[in-house]
Amino acid sequence: MFQELLQKHLARGVLSRGLHSIDSGSIAIATDLGVKRAENQDRAAVMKFRSPTALYTLVAVVDGMGGMRDGEQAAELAVSTFFNSVLESIHLGSEQAITQATLAANNAVFAFANGKGGSTLSALLLCSDDVNVTVNVGDSRIYAKDSVLNKLVRLSVDDSLAEAVGGSGTELLQFIGMGEGIKPHVAPLKSEVSQVYLTTDGAHYIEPKTLSDIVENAGRVNQIVERLIATARWCGGPDNASICAVDLELLTFEEHVDDTAVIQVSDPYTSMQFIWGLSPVVQQAASQVSNQQISSEEKTAQVSEANESDNSVVDEVQEKSLSDDEQKTDNKEQLEVEAEPKTENKERAKKKSRASKKKVDKKDSDEDIQIKMTICDDVSDDNGEVNNDSSN
Repeated sequence: MFQELLQKHLARGVLSRGLHSIDSGSIAIATDLGVKRAENQDRAAVMKFRSPTALYTLVAVVDGMGGMRDGEQAAELAVSTFFNSVLESIHLGSEQAITQATLAANNAVFAFANGKGGSTLSALLLCSDDVNVTVNVGDSRIYAKDSVLNKLVRLSVDDSLAEAVGGSGTELLQFIGMGEGIKPHVAPLKSEVSQVYLTTDGAHYIEPKTLSDIVENAGRVNQIVERLIATARWCGGPDNASICAVDLELLTFEEHVDDTAVIQVSDPYTSMQFIWGLSPVVQQAASQVSNQQISSEEKTAQVSEANESDNSVVDEVQEKSLSDDEQKTDNKEQLEVEAEPKTENKERAKKKSRASKKKVDKKDSDEDIQIKMTICDDVSDDNGEVNNDSSN
């Protein structure tokens, strides 16, 4: 459910350009349509959540592949599935969770586009216990500011022919939605990193020296992001450009919600809260309790049915006993009735009113008394067939 809601939220209509700062300015998210594109196939988002033991911030950018089918939908599906899977597998640890989430996103997009559409993915998972992990697939990039060297360094390598094998083409060797064979680049974040930047390829038209100068000379990350987006447009804006920037020295995890079921998702335009529900471990325990309750209810129902059955047997025995008492003085009558079943049937078809049994006087016990029993069924039709009568 959360995945579907998030995917729909990311597909809403928005402005061509947006910039949003959260967590007291420690995180900034921005996107720009550019000059030459008709639609923005980038998606940038930040998800904040907590487990019973730690606080997490997940930052991601995805770039729908414009040369392939349904790039925008592929990007929305990729990031929503990625976020949902991290939530479901975070109990396995940060590295395992982000790896499984990448594979889940790849499978979801492949099922959607059958290998004819896809997206890139660059993400950073931050945890309050200092276990920080990055993942990269495609040509979206991960940059970091080294606090020791005070310079911008690039942490990722593009999955392109040019960078992976030294070729000259720009085709991607792997992407989210390719199906089997994908190998996500997962790595721990080094402790000397003070800032991290996730960028789509629309920002890569900025010269490396210019990119470094902006990062090194700007102040807070929201200023850096704003200047990078503007510079990408000044460089011609041939593609969508999206950037997520995180200042690890300012990030404190203090603005996380207290409820483990509440998930906060932010994009370049707004922040929203979603009710995700219980963790898989708690859901499994709740399911077991529910099954036990159902089993207990079934047993109770069986016992109740058994009791009702026993009661009905007792009633039948009591009725039979009473009938026997009544019939002690009526043996002759019963014999005559059993001896004349045809007469009883004929009388049943003819009569329309009930007749009670005649009381037998003890003085007449030795006499032959013939009792004609008439049974009239009020719910029978003219043909003698019984109709359903809900009023009884």
